[in-house]
Amino acid sequence: MKSTKNYLSHFSRLIQIKTIGLGVIILFIASCSKNPQSPGYEYMPNMYRSPSYETYSPNPNFSDGMTARKPVAGTVPFGFMPYSYPNTLEGYEAAGKELKNPIPFSPKVLDQGKVLFTTYCSHCHGLTGAGDGTIIQNQKFPAPPSFQGPLKDLPEGKMFHTITYGKNLMGSHASQLNKEERWKIIHYLQSLQKLK
Repeated sequence: MKSTKNYLSHFSRLIQIKTIGLGVIILFIASCSKNPQSPGYEYMPNMYRSPSYETYSPNPNFSDGMTARKPVAGTVPFGFMPYSYPNTLEGYEAAGKELKNPIPFSPKVLDQGKVLFTTYCSHCHGLTGAGDGTIIQNQKFPAPPSFQGPLKDLPEGKMFHTITYGKNLMGSHASQLNKEERWKIIHYLQSLQKLK
């Protein structure tokens, strides 16, 4: 009786070992593929790689058939703060009274502002903000006001508003300079205002 139990226990272990071994061999074979880029067999592949549509391709899942979707009304992109002053004379005046530079002044910020000013503004405003840039010297446009003259007391809020929306012949630079870069330029412009 005891030997029969040992025999059955031994036989049961052999079956378990053979089953585990067979499972390992099946997994090994399933993972091998002629194509090294292939992941092998997958259980429910749509869970791993859901079908997707190209951005501008037709999409039957939406009533207008477009894959690219517009943002939901009232949403704001992550890290973006809306500019609440309208592009009007009233908005310009309000920005001049209320808007203050959120970036603390430092020599490093001033240097960064100078680099940005030289890149984006000096062709019209000149290197010292006197309104004598290369475009003006070539007589392509009338000279902008000088930061040592008519713009000497221009508030920082009005500067930011002008860089954001543009004013007179100056176009908007909002697509070229983010808000932080605009404020850094304003620190540099304020140093130009103090030249005289």
